[in-house]
Amino acid sequence: MNKKNQFIYVFLTLLFVLSPVHALTLNLKDTDIRTLINTVSQATDKNFIIDPRVRGKVNVVSNQDINDEKLYQFFASILQVHGYVIIPGDDFDKILPKNATKNTPPNHLADDLIISVVLAVKNVAARELVAILRPLASPHGYLVAYQPSNSIIMTDSTASIKRIKDMVSLLDLKVDDDYEIISLKNSSATELAGVLTSLLIKNRKNPKLTISTNAQSNQIIIGGDKSKRLKARFLISELDKQGESGSTSIIYLKHADAKGILPILQGVAKQIASTAQKNKSASATNIQADEATNAIVITAPAAITLSVKKVINKLDVERAQVLIEAVIAEITSSDTNELGIQWLGAGGDGIGLIDFNGQIPALLGNMSDPSKFANSLKSGASYLVGNHSKDASGKITNALGLVINALNSMGNADILSTPSIVTLDNEDAEIVVGNEVPFITNTQLSSSNSNPFQNFERKNVGLTLKVRPQINEGNGVKLKIEQEVSNVLPSSSAVDVITSKRKIKTTVMVENNKILVLGGMIDNVVRETQMKVPLLGDIPILGHLFRYDTEKTEKRHLLIFIRPTILTKDNIDDISRQKYSYIQARRILENMGEDHFDDLFPDYSAAGKKKTNAEIKPTQKDNKSNQKVGINLEDNKSNQEVDIDLEDNWYEYE
Repeated sequence: MNKKNQFIYVFLTLLFVLSPVHALTLNLKDTDIRTLINTVSQATDKNFIIDPRVRGKVNVVSNQDINDEKLYQFFASILQVHGYVIIPGDDFDKILPKNATKNTPPNHLADDLIISVVLAVKNVAARELVAILRPLASPHGYLVAYQPSNSIIMTDSTASIKRIKDMVSLLDLKVDDDYEIISLKNSSATELAGVLTSLLIKNRKNPKLTISTNAQSNQIIIGGDKSKRLKARFLISELDKQGESGSTSIIYLKHADAKGILPILQGVAKQIASTAQKNKSASATNIQADEATNAIVITAPAAITLSVKKVINKLDVERAQVLIEAVIAEITSSDTNELGIQWLGAGGDGIGLIDFNGQIPALLGNMSDPSKFANSLKSGASYLVGNHSKDASGKITNALGLVINALNSMGNADILSTPSIVTLDNEDAEIVVGNEVPFITNTQLSSSNSNPFQNFERKNVGLTLKVRPQINEGNGVKLKIEQEVSNVLPSSSAVDVITSKRKIKTTVMVENNKILVLGGMIDNVVRETQMKVPLLGDIPILGHLFRYDTEKTEKRHLLIFIRPTILTKDNIDDISRQKYSYIQARRILENMGEDHFDDLFPDYSAAGKKKTNAEIKPTQKDNKSNQKVGINLEDNKSNQEVDIDLEDNWYEYE
């Protein structure tokens, strides 16, 4: 210790000792800090352990007296300014640099002393509070969150600890978490929730406010503390205000018919308005259809407009199409009982034959040979149930064409029509083939009855097929079928025209691209015919030698073969191209002869004919606008190629 410091030390000591109340005015200039420590130790009777790193000069200016009670606190403040702290102990205190105090447990609560505390947090996440409280700690303070117990561990001066505790008491409050359900009147809950989320929930990882919606009831559910909910409720009330008049929207439909869905939309709007229990909203709602542009015009409050738009989006979808192919045939079965004698006379110039009956059908003629009859019946029956050909992979080819040819091969079958039509899902389709026949509906006579006046009504007589397909989930197609076959009977003694009608009306379920057969007995006719020699045929008993009796029973059955095919974007082009190629090839082969038609289209060939290899291959000319279809025929010995130009109907034979 140099002389200057010794003088200061002696002066301070005498000043403390001689002062009656131990009050002094402390003024130091460039005094060694250890000299100050020795002086305070003498004045307060405390023992200090000084860290070797504690060194430096001290400057203190004081204009007020300091008593011995405040001297120790004043001394601690001087050390803190110079980067040192006092760690109190039972018998002695430690004077250390601040950065060496984190692991030193203190037990003194003076403002400038370093202490460590564990603060339990009850209502808020401790990790979130640490980020807020860290700026309040001293530069050498230590704060860390302990998540298992949701606590904060702090080591800092008593003054900093006190500030942090006060802040925690303000922040660690029980949050008034609750939720509210708000019904919207003029806005969409989904859209309004998006606006609120962007405005109020900035930190999406830890939002103070939760927003959810119930689209069916058009409600918003908000959850969180009361202040956040109050702000959200205010924004909702401002955004959900109704204007003086409803807004007008025009929606152009892509697939649906505006006039067709108009009653549905009007019913939806009426129901929403009645649910809201506001007559004003109901009267302000107006929905109309513009057929020219196929558009829906909506004038209504926003809530009703949004609901109607959602319904339109569900209804305005592309509907599937169905190709319906049919074969309508009439099969006649007859049973003839013949009894009589036919006479044959022969002369020099020729032979005379009296043949009262006609030809027996081929199928019935085979009855004389049981094996032939069995084969014929078996073959015919297999055609009726849909006998078909198969390709190399075993896949069934066009069975409907074989049904046609099977019926053609039967002498007692009459194919009335083979219609095909394409219609939308759940839409009616109708094919009418026939004539308009006039029927008398009214007859007026004058007073003299000499000039009657008649009114006529024309009706279709022929074949009518009405069908309505409905595609179900999967490959099923529900068909509502109404088929009618009518014709004009030969003239009789009746006053007006007499027609016969055969009709089938039913609803069936068919799988996609499968054939279903509908039919039943339409009528049963018994015809009795007697052919005889005049006078001689009427003689009792002996008259049987001169007459021929025939009794013929006819049963007519109407059969309908139906095959629905669901058209998709993948198969509609192939089906259309197949139909078009079939027609074009048919025209070409008519010029070449019918012999090759069955070779080209085995699915449409008559039963029992020999099949030959045929291939249809599309080719392309240099001109991109003209497409050619090459048809190669291979018939063992010959090879013929036919090219069809589909653009110019120009045919080239090679």
